[in-house]
Amino acid sequence: MQLSPPALSRPGRKSRSSPMRRQEAALAALLILPSTLGIVVFAVLPIAASLGISLTDWGGLSRPNFVGVQNYASALQDPRATSALSHTLLYVLLAVPTGVAVSMTLAVWINNLKAGWLQTMFRTIYYLPMVTIGVAVALLWQVLLAPQGLVNLILGWLGVHGPNWLGSPSWVLPAVAIFSVWQGSGQGIILFLAALANVPKDLYEAAQLDGATPWQAFRSITLPMVSPTIFLVLVLSMIGALQVFEAVLVLSNGGPGDSSTTVALYIYKTAFTFFKMGYASALAWLLAVILIALMALQWRTQNKWVNYDQV
Repeated sequence: MQLSPPALSRPGRKSRSSPMRRQEAALAALLILPSTLGIVVFAVLPIAASLGISLTDWGGLSRPNFVGVQNYASALQDPRATSALSHTLLYVLLAVPTGVAVSMTLAVWINNLKAGWLQTMFRTIYYLPMVTIGVAVALLWQVLLAPQGLVNLILGWLGVHGPNWLGSPSWVLPAVAIFSVWQGSGQGIILFLAALANVPKDLYEAAQLDGATPWQAFRSITLPMVSPTIFLVLVLSMIGALQVFEAVLVLSNGGPGDSSTTVALYIYKTAFTFFKMGYASALAWLLAVILIALMALQWRTQNKWVNYDQV
C-alpha cells in the first residue's frame, strides 16, 4: 500500500519542528527562571519556614523547641490577641466602606468634569498620597490630629469641639481610619475612573430622555455597570485593612494602652519586642486563615450584587 504525499510529509515536519520546540521551551524556562527563583526564595520558602516556626517555641537566637499546635491553642485563649482582632475588625468596618464610598464619589465627580486637564490634575492630586512615603505622611497627620492641630482648629471654626484624636481610646481607631482613607483613596479613584470610562454614554442619554434624575441614573446605570470594579476595590481594601500596620505604628503605636493595637501590630511586638517568634508566626497564620475566610465569603456573595453582563 502506497502512502499519500500528505501522510509522508507530516512526520518530516514533526521531526524538523520538535528540536525547535524543545529549544523554545528551554529558552522560555531560562527566561522565567530568575523570577521563579525569586518567588521561591523570597516568598514560598519564607512562608513554609513560618509555618514550621509556628510549631516551635523559638526566641530568634536560641534553638527552637517543637511544641506542636500549642502556640495556636494559646493564641485562641489569649485575651490580647482577641482584643487586637476586635480592634482590627472595627477598623475594617470604619475604613473599608468609607474608603470605597469616598473613592467612588470622587471618581464620579472627576469623570463629570468637562475639562480634560482638570481630570488629569485631580487624578494626580488624589493619587499622590499613594506614592508618598507612608511614614512621612503618617508623621504629618500625627501633627494635624494633635489636640491643638489643624483638624481641631478647623472644627473649632465650625463651632465643634474637636476630640483628642490619638489620645482617646474612643477616637484613635476612627482617626487611623480617616488617615487610611485619605492615603488609600487614590487607588480606588483610578480603578473607578477606568470603569466609568467604559460605561456607554447612550445609556445616560436614554435615561435623561425618560426623565430620570441624576441619582436614578447613578443607581440604575452607573452602579450596576461598575459593580465588578466595586467588588475589586472592596477586596483590595479588605486585604489592606486586615493587615494595617504602618499607620497604627506611627500614629499611635497601638495606644493609648492597647486600644488601637491591631493584629499585625501585635504580631510585630510579639516577635520583635518579646522575641516570641513561634507564637508570632502562629498569630500570622491565624490572621491568614481569617483573611482567606473573609475573601471566600465575599467571593460567594458576589453573585447576588455584582453584574458581569456588560452592555
